[in-house]
Amino acid sequence: MSKRKANLLLLTVAILWGASYIFVRMAINAGMHSGMINAVRGTMCVVGCLVVFSKSIRKMTRFDFKVGLLMGITNFVAYYLQTDGLRFTTPAKNAFITTMYVAISPILLWVFWHERPQRKTYFVIPLALIGMGILTNVTASGLALNYGDILTLISSIFWALQLIFFGKIASKASSPWVIIFMIGLIQGLAGWGVAFATETQTFVHIHWLQALIPVALLAILVTFIAQGLQITAQKYTDATSAGLLLMLESFFASVLSVILGYDTLTHSLILGGIILLFANAIMQTDLHRLPFLKRAN
Repeated sequence: MSKRKANLLLLTVAILWGASYIFVRMAINAGMHSGMINAVRGTMCVVGCLVVFSKSIRKMTRFDFKVGLLMGITNFVAYYLQTDGLRFTTPAKNAFITTMYVAISPILLWVFWHERPQRKTYFVIPLALIGMGILTNVTASGLALNYGDILTLISSIFWALQLIFFGKIASKASSPWVIIFMIGLIQGLAGWGVAFATETQTFVHIHWLQALIPVALLAILVTFIAQGLQITAQKYTDATSAGLLLMLESFFASVLSVILGYDTLTHSLILGGIILLFANAIMQTDLHRLPFLKRAN
């Protein structure tokens, strides 16, 4: 697979991830809390994997199990914190704060794997974060973050770890669907544990029909399809390019959130989105091939 095709697959993942914020908000509005959302979608993902990829799962190796366990725990913590944070903030703000993982992942790669980022990364990542700051209006509130924003910010550390693990470890598994099965399994088990330990009083307030439809879409489109595409594609591109492409999830989440009435279309939303797209375009472009830079050299 070429890097270009891999990046196109990651763009598809970003679109699906962007839609996931709306699905989560719909489930929350139907009375579901984070533990139950993760429990149900994880269970649905496991059932889907067993039905479609049972042969691959039966051939799971010890390495597959260890990687899947690591990925499952990382994914659950990231998604639980991000989903819980969404109860206290808007989908657009939740999505853009999550994009901090794009800045965190190169730092982790440098510190723990001694991989120095490309020089343009030092310009692109701050530019992307400026775009995020404008869109979320954190500067207007004196850089004050509410409880939901803080939970989301912590989750971005775990999303950064997942991004790195997907590219470095998960791609070496015997099948990406084995890893997806393990992620769904851990997500389901941990979700049911959290739900019965801390959310039992909320069960009677859940409108199950309204909640199960968006959660089913989460399981199929995000946990099952999007993460399978991500594991496959990240093997053929670098972590920073992957991170910036996936960062566009927040752009798509914001657009959908405005269309469906969860957020209002503001100047900061437009300007922040444009800056984010511009930063991504720079990262995906080989600057040395641009005509005016060739002449300069």
